[in-house]
Amino acid sequence: MITAPTHTAPAKQANLAGVRVALARSEEDAQELRNLLLAQEAEVFCYPAIEILPFEDNEEFDTALRDAAAGRYDWLVLNDADVVTVVAEQMERLGIDPRTLDKTKIAAIGCMTEQNVQQYLGLQADFAPEQYTPHLVAEALGLHLGDRVLLPQSGLTRMALAKCLRNTGADVDAVNAYRTIIGRGGDPVPTMLWEGRIDVMAFTYPTEVRYFAKRLKYEGGTLDMLADVTVACIGPITAETAQSYSLSVTPVPQSHTYAGLVNQIIESVTG
Repeated sequence: MITAPTHTAPAKQANLAGVRVALARSEEDAQELRNLLLAQEAEVFCYPAIEILPFEDNEEFDTALRDAAAGRYDWLVLNDADVVTVVAEQMERLGIDPRTLDKTKIAAIGCMTEQNVQQYLGLQADFAPEQYTPHLVAEALGLHLGDRVLLPQSGLTRMALAKCLRNTGADVDAVNAYRTIIGRGGDPVPTMLWEGRIDVMAFTYPTEVRYFAKRLKYEGGTLDMLADVTVACIGPITAETAQSYSLSVTPVPQSHTYAGLVNQIIESVTG
């Protein structure tokens, strides 16, 4: 088993008292990150950019889950926290006990993904990288020619990870598990941006960036409203996505975890 990192609280002593941080997730989905920011005395506002919905009559996904339960995959790769909840819910609908995955190694990409594997599947991830790029993940898994990999994902997910996994010689089933639509509700972040009352905008997934831009536009705002806002991203792929929207992003934290992101925010606003 590859040792997973411990996601501890930020190490730096400086706090974020009075700093207003907006997250592009619901309060429930962002609970761990929100709690870390609150512990640093930040004011935290949640503006859900995305909403997750299952596909109807998704026979391909159902078949893949049954195959996983039968031990026909060497690896189950879960590349975001949302896909874990979708997998758990669909397994429950199909009457599949998650414990049947005990012969399949599980890779959890991201600290919240790892936590969701424990919470919703009742399992421990065999691989949970602290730093994430598709190439590094594919390399670290140590796949062999013919290894079978199940990669459930959003219908909008880039195929970079699947491609890197296939380049190892593995047989990869990249299956659409859920669809993403524009989120709703949350705090009035567009108004707060317009009034200059947001100091930091934080993103933890590339999809958050894309759907934040869509929701903001739908509600009459523009990304120009972030011109004087510190934009912080948890990892390089999320940062690249933000930069593709002409957003100026702070340096990516060395540790692609919530604690690393909070430390980077502290450094950016207090340094």
